[in-house]
Amino acid sequence: MNRGDRWLIVLPLLLTALGVIMVYSSSAILGITRYQDPNYFLARQVLRAALGIAVLWACARWVDLRKLERAAPLLMAVAVALLLLVAVLGHVSNGAARWLRYGFVSVQPTDLGRLAAVVFLAWWLKRNPPAERGFVRGLLPPLAIVGLVAALVLLQPNLSSAVLLLATGLVVLYLAEAPLAHLAVPVGAGLVTVAAMLQLHPYQMQRVATYVRFVLTGALDQRGSGWQLDQSLIAIGSGGWFGRGLGGGLQKYLFLPEAHTDFIFSILAEELGFLGSSVLFALLALLLWRCMRVVARATDSFHFLLAGGLTLQIGLYAVMNLAVATGLAPTTGLPLPFVSYGGTALLANLAAAGLLYRISAANASADALMRERWSRGLP
Repeated sequence: MNRGDRWLIVLPLLLTALGVIMVYSSSAILGITRYQDPNYFLARQVLRAALGIAVLWACARWVDLRKLERAAPLLMAVAVALLLLVAVLGHVSNGAARWLRYGFVSVQPTDLGRLAAVVFLAWWLKRNPPAERGFVRGLLPPLAIVGLVAALVLLQPNLSSAVLLLATGLVVLYLAEAPLAHLAVPVGAGLVTVAAMLQLHPYQMQRVATYVRFVLTGALDQRGSGWQLDQSLIAIGSGGWFGRGLGGGLQKYLFLPEAHTDFIFSILAEELGFLGSSVLFALLALLLWRCMRVVARATDSFHFLLAGGLTLQIGLYAVMNLAVATGLAPTTGLPLPFVSYGGTALLANLAAAGLLYRISAANASADALMRERWSRGLP
C-alpha cells in the first residue's frame, strides 16, 4: 500500500504535544491543592498520550479497512453494551455518570460510541443507499441505532455530546445522498428532545439563559452561572498579543474551573497570547483541511462516509470547545481535540487520525492503480 498523507500523523502529534505542555501548565496548582503533587495530571496525560500514539500508529499501519467494515456491527454492539453498562454501573462525578472505572483505569464509553457510530453508519449506508432503499429500509435502521446511542448518552446526562453525535449522523446521511425531506424527521425529533432535556435539567436551561442574556446585553452573572465564562474571558483578554508567558497565567489559580479540560484554550490564550492562539488555530485548520482532502479523494463509499464522519467529529468538537471558551456558545463540557486533559477522548481522536491516514493511503493506492491502467491503455 502507498503511503498516506503524513500531515495526518504529524499534526495530531504536534497538537498532542502542545496539549501535554498546556495540561501541565494549567493543572499544576490544582494537583498541589488536591493531591499535593504538581505532576499528578501531567503524569497521567503523558501516559495517555503515549498510549494514544501507539493507537495512532496501529490504526495508520495495520488496520485493514475491509476488516473494519465487516466488523462494524460488532463494534456498534460493543459500544451500546458499554453505554448500557455506564447507565447501570457508571462512576458519578459532578452529577453525571459518564465513566466506567476499574482500579486506576477510567473509560468514557461515549467517545468509543461516537467512533463506532460513524463506522456503523458508513457500513450500513454503503449497503443500503437511502436514495435507492427509501426511508424505511434505508434510513430508519441507522437512525434507530444512532438514536439509541444518543439516548444512552443523554441518560448520563451529556446533552452536548448527544447533540454532536446526532449532528454527525445527520451529515453522514446527507453525504450518503439521503433526501432532505427524510432528514427533516430526525431533525425535528432531535429538536424536541433537546427542548425536553432542557426542561428536565434546570442547570442546563440556566446555562442557555445565561448565554442568551450575555449575547443580548453583554451582562454576566459573575457570581453565579456566568462565573466560568467570565473567568474564561478574563484569561483570554489578559493574554494580549504575546501572553503572560508559559506558566505565568493567573486564572488557573482556582479561579477558572476545568482549566485543564474544557477551558484549556483560555489558559493557552492567557499564557501564549494571540500569537500562541493563532498557532493553535493554524494547526487545527491545517489538520481539518488535510482531512477534507481525504474525504474528497475517497474512491470507495465506505471510505468516503467514514472519513467524512471522522472529520466532522474532530471539527465539531474543536469549534464547539473554542466557541464555549469565547462566549460564542452556551457553557458545556466538551474537550478540545488532542489538547484537553483526558484519556478516552484523546485515544478516540488519535484513532480517528490513524484511520484517516489509512484511508488516504488507500486513496493513493487507487490513484496509482488508475494511472498504471491508463499508461497501459486499459479502460
